[in-house]
Amino acid sequence: MPKWMPFNGRFVVGDVYRWSEPVWKPKARKTSKAVKIGERLIVAQLLGVEGELLVFALMSSQTTNADLWWKAIPGLKADKPLRKNRATLAKRNPERRPWGSADGEPARSISGGSKFLQTEE
Repeated sequence: MPKWMPFNGRFVVGDVYRWSEPVWKPKARKTSKAVKIGERLIVAQLLGVEGELLVFALMSSQTTNADLWWKAIPGLKADKPLRKNRATLAKRNPERRPWGSADGEPARSISGGSKFLQTEE
């Protein structure tokens, strides 16, 4: 199992990222309060950018229910690309999978140099 590296403020096309996000109960009314019913751990590869949205290919998704929720939470579908806002995803403290070989990280900086996306802080 690969060790994950902390997010350094750059999203590079082709990298694999892992992050955790809450799962919310569907609202019955506009005025009802949002209720967190679980947590989802997502592993996805960055395919490209569409304005402020990052487009990912889902690799795996693991959902755990909160203590108060008893129903099964539907999973994400791998056939559709994930679109996440760059600023929102940066707040979730994503982790990046390092490139395969020991000399892979310098190659990553060379090959992905023109394709990285700096997040605004």
